[in-house]
Amino acid sequence: MVAYYKVLLGAVALMLGVGVCRAEAPLRIGVSDSDGPPLVVLSDTAERVLSGGLIRDLGEALAGELGTRAEYVVLSRNRIEPALEASRVDIVCNANPAWYSNAGRLGWTAELFPQIERLVSLRNRPDITELDQLRGRRMGTIRGYHYPALEKAWASGARRQDEARLDLLVKAVQKGLVDVAVYSELEFSAWARAYPFEARQFKLHPVMVSTMPTMCAVAPQSAYGVDRLNGAIGRLKDAGRLRTLVRSYQWHPI
Repeated sequence: MVAYYKVLLGAVALMLGVGVCRAEAPLRIGVSDSDGPPLVVLSDTAERVLSGGLIRDLGEALAGELGTRAEYVVLSRNRIEPALEASRVDIVCNANPAWYSNAGRLGWTAELFPQIERLVSLRNRPDITELDQLRGRRMGTIRGYHYPALEKAWASGARRQDEARLDLLVKAVQKGLVDVAVYSELEFSAWARAYPFEARQFKLHPVMVSTMPTMCAVAPQSAYGVDRLNGAIGRLKDAGRLRTLVRSYQWHPI
């Protein structure tokens, strides 16, 4: 009888061991602390952690499709690329090969959503449908940022007025210091959702200044390869969940 129980306990231990081995590793998602709302919302505590935002919701959805849980690692922007290359994190989303100096040493998933720059003005201004209409306009921009799509506008007499922060662009438009401001669609949406009363004064113009696809950069030794991640992204797209997720962070003026 003792021998029987020893065999039984050994079998149970073996089964548990196999279960542990087969358990999926967590999906470690690197998050840049330079990304702001609505992509990334960080806590105000000394040890800043990801507390919300589109990247967190996307990470939860991806992890669910992969049958695991998400872990978030907040990093400074200059530590993102080394962390990926050393496989200290599995993926970093809201990424594009054009933004990474080591893009060739990383994997890249299918597109998640586009990062779109639009023009914002007071609501009573006529629609701008072509960039050629910017001739002679005063344009609010962020200091130090490059806007290749607007080089022709600068050359044709559009005047650039730089501000240090996105909230200052809104104030410049409100005060009539500029005619339009160049804003990331999602970042303006985050401001508009936080200040819905003030947002009624503004409009997003039909023309797009620029659009850039975003995707996930994948570490070379990640437990989750590009094909498997693309499978999860494809299922989210087919079910309409990815589109719904992104739309939930966009501004829909009344």
